[in-house]
Amino acid sequence: MPREIASLAREQCPDVDALAGLFFEAAEIEARLPRVLREKIRASWPDAPDDWQAFGWHEVQPSPRPANPAEVSRYDLALQLTPLIPVDERRLVWAVAHSAVRRERGPAWRRLSRIVGVHPDTIRRRFERSIISLWYKLM
Repeated sequence: MPREIASLAREQCPDVDALAGLFFEAAEIEARLPRVLREKIRASWPDAPDDWQAFGWHEVQPSPRPANPAEVSRYDLALQLTPLIPVDERRLVWAVAHSAVRRERGPAWRRLSRIVGVHPDTIRRRFERSIISLWYKLM
């Protein structure tokens, strides 16, 4: 089974940057997947403005599009690659990937460093080291 996963990962990710991008994309896809536990069904009356001219003139928050099958298969590949990473590094890789979701500037290294208690450059180096070691395991 690991050989099949490794060959699939080599097809999907031709280099180390693509492997890191796979985890970033997987975290973004995970945010777009439907929730597993549904909230209770509640009956309520929607808030309506008092003035009839107020309809259609408010700010609309766009909702993210649902994940397509190709994205879900890449997400599944990232989940299959996760057990090949040691547990501490696995947590770090997914924390970095989740911190980069919906951020133009990439991962929130400073926020992660405050949580872990080390310098942001140390977090970045540990992340890079774990991705590179996973890349060499796949070879």
